[in-house]
Amino acid sequence: MKKIYLVLLAVLGMTVTSCLMEEKELFDKTPAERMEAYLDEYHELLASSEGGWLLQYYAEENQSYGGYAYVLKFTTADVTAWFQLASDVATSVTSLYKMTPDDGPVLAFDMYNEYLHYFATPDVSNYEALHGDYEFRIIGKSEDNSEIYLKGRRSGNALKLVKFSGDPVEYLNGCNAVMSGMASPAYKIVVNGVEGSCSLSSNTFTFNYNVTVGEGEEATTESFAGSAAMCYTPEGAVFYTPVTIDGVEYANLVYNPADLTLSTEDGKVVIYQVIPPLNEQFLNGNWFIKYSTLGPEGQYYFDAMKKQMDALQEELQYAFIGSMLYPGNFGFQFISSGYGGSLNFAYQLEGEDVITLQFAMAGAGNGVWYHNNAGFHYALRPFGYDKARTFKLTADDIKSPTQITMAEVDNEANNTITLFAAEIAYPYNN
Repeated sequence: MKKIYLVLLAVLGMTVTSCLMEEKELFDKTPAERMEAYLDEYHELLASSEGGWLLQYYAEENQSYGGYAYVLKFTTADVTAWFQLASDVATSVTSLYKMTPDDGPVLAFDMYNEYLHYFATPDVSNYEALHGDYEFRIIGKSEDNSEIYLKGRRSGNALKLVKFSGDPVEYLNGCNAVMSGMASPAYKIVVNGVEGSCSLSSNTFTFNYNVTVGEGEEATTESFAGSAAMCYTPEGAVFYTPVTIDGVEYANLVYNPADLTLSTEDGKVVIYQVIPPLNEQFLNGNWFIKYSTLGPEGQYYFDAMKKQMDALQEELQYAFIGSMLYPGNFGFQFISSGYGGSLNFAYQLEGEDVITLQFAMAGAGNGVWYHNNAGFHYALRPFGYDKARTFKLTADDIKSPTQITMAEVDNEANNTITLFAAEIAYPYNN
């Protein structure tokens, strides 16, 4: 019996020794060493892609600003970024970056880069910036090393770097071409022949439509609605998370340049642009007056107004046709020496591009005072004061006008006025 025990003890000793050797092989590196090896692996992977990486970036916890494209090229020391929202997408910005074990493996763009910090840089009006990320936890990668999975440290948004092999400038121009092509005052959606409402705003798609089943008293109506942040691509748009429409889950939309629509690949869902008549866009907008683009008649009357303003030491700061300062009061609105007012117009629309205006003998704010005391009645005369004036409207872009020209019917030579959607200060200096 003693011999048997000795044999068993010998075998047990060999087994224990074997397990200890295996544990030593498995845990022969410290956690810090394993983290360093992990970071080195991703560091080399980032720098290995000659074409760089595509990043479809979403800021804010709820992706409320939508998504925008970056192309990033890494060396072992720095990153060069091209950005969809750059004033010139051909201009790149290079800065340092680092791989850090801070709170797990992190890719940090810690040196300021105007593109990579675009959504994270605060300003006077927004001290919290746009809740953007410039530090990202590294979650993992695909088996073929073509994708690296990230999570924003601030927003928690799941993002990914995708190996890129094209031309960054061509790609970003393609994204912006689709975004520009789909810019419209309004939209509608058609789902399997059923029309509904939708919007594309701040790179977010929202929709709402109703389906009626049955007839007569047995008819029932079911409503469907949804929303998804999206990022434009040269082919259309991709969603941050797939959106379900009519029971089908869709991950992307396809751009159709011939008819300026976005649709699902199966063609069951189509987003159409809805362009209101130009006179309605004029009525619903705010159109700033520029002295140099008034016609001869307009300049004559504005000069007459200025003489009375100078006598009162008044300075006209802003003047426009619209209702921004006093909603519900469409007319000649202004700020003069810090005081605001409106002198309202009655109007009549004809067709899609004709409008007739005449002073409605009413105002808001300080409008009536400036009418009676500062000569502002002169500013109304080119648009319609003691008599109605009818104008033919034209625009630089019917879908999204940046300027509208008013040509008075039968008086174009003397009274053609171009107004601007962009805010213009001090009309007399322009």
